[in-house]
Amino acid sequence: MSAGHRRPYHPRMRRSTLLGARLTMAMAIAVCVPLTVGVPAADAKSISDFWQVSVQMPPQLWEDAASLPFLMGDGVDSFTAGGNSYAIRWNNAAISQAPKYMLRQQGAPYGAVTAGLYDRPVAPAQLSKYQLKQRLLWLDADVLIADAESPACLGLTSAQLEGVLGGGVVDWRAIFPAWPADVDSTVRVTVPADRLGAFRWSFGRNAYGPAASTTTDAGSLGVAGGKVAVQKLSYVGKYLSSAGLCAVPVDGVAPSEETTRSLTYPHAYGVYYVSRKNPGKGPGAKSPSLVARWESLLFGPEGDEYLTTWLGRTRFLP
Repeated sequence: MSAGHRRPYHPRMRRSTLLGARLTMAMAIAVCVPLTVGVPAADAKSISDFWQVSVQMPPQLWEDAASLPFLMGDGVDSFTAGGNSYAIRWNNAAISQAPKYMLRQQGAPYGAVTAGLYDRPVAPAQLSKYQLKQRLLWLDADVLIADAESPACLGLTSAQLEGVLGGGVVDWRAIFPAWPADVDSTVRVTVPADRLGAFRWSFGRNAYGPAASTTTDAGSLGVAGGKVAVQKLSYVGKYLSSAGLCAVPVDGVAPSEETTRSLTYPHAYGVYYVSRKNPGKGPGAKSPSLVARWESLLFGPEGDEYLTTWLGRTRFLP
């Protein structure tokens, strides 16, 4: 498939569309009705149409990926494939879905959603049952950041991290008895806010102890004394050395690109794109041309640009 002339993706291109999609789609348990895709005559050489894919994801991936289905922008997607010329306008949908419903909503025999994003691999038995396939899309890690001079940079166990995030540990001296006497040892946790001003999902949670407060991504870099912040490694990685920060090791493993790719850091994860083996059958059926074009964008330069720039994050590509 060879790409034609299209307006390149830019994060601001779909801001208005994305906001509308978020308001109407957020936390829905949805059955998407597909657009009808025209079937051209065998000798057709020029095809104009409206195409749609629907992509569901759990709430913990919503901030990261709700705009992913709109990566092709607002303009006409012009390309050639199989000797035909296409001029396509995409009208895609993003759906925030409860995890327990996701496989049923997109799998055989009744699922109507085109694809889903999962923050862990789907088991082979489930893929077989629902006639799905999966592919790793990106990797990232949830991290706790602290001032580079903080004793917290020595590392925490998983139990200690749970205490810090959940409010069970309120004084760092309970973990580090040698905490400097002239440095405030009160545990204070800041967490970037989601679009509604609530705590963003990280470390498998969106609830924290009473001492936690929300902040912006940029604000999370302002840690000192007993103050620490929750972040994504893809966001904070480029600031660690220049801003005098550390990413706190957990269970003896420091978060890094290497330990994220190997999944040896306990809070590293991969995001998997899961789609149907036979997208042309059943409810929400899509033509092979439509699915091939969408996935060529998602796994091509347009998708790579999104994953390495959106929200200021450099996600790790497979």
